This record gives sequence, structure tokens and C-alpha cells, in this order.
Amino acid sequence: MPALVTAKVRPALNGDARDRQSLVEYLRDLETVARHECGSRETVQVIASGRRLLGDRTEIASGDGPFSRT
Repeated sequence: MPALVTAKVRPALNGDARDRQSLVEYLRDLETVARHECGSRETVQVIASGRRLLGDRTEIASGDGPFSRT
């Protein structure tokens, strides 16, 4: 998953704002799912970092998954 996120974020950094916003929304959803179901803290961190690189400062609710305190 980290490689997929990186592959999507890199080209978006040079893309237009509309494309970046669509990717940010996708990454928010992906991070929510990862926080609840993923077994890798690295995956959650890479997704969150990708969002930040794209300019998103939204905090994702931690919920009650394995990384609820990440």
C-alpha cells in the first residue's frame, strides 16, 4: 500500500488543484479504513504524509482500530 500511495501522490504534486483535491479525498477515506483495519502503522503514516504533502491539514478521527492513538 505505501508504494501505491507514493505512486499516486508524486505526480499529483505537479498536477492541478482539482486533481489534488480528488486524491486528498481518496486518501482521507483510505486512511480511515487503514486506521480501522490495517496491520501496519507504516501504511497509516504514509497515507497521512501523502495527504499533508498535497496540502491537506484535516485531522482524521482515530476511531477504535489498532492504531487509534496514531
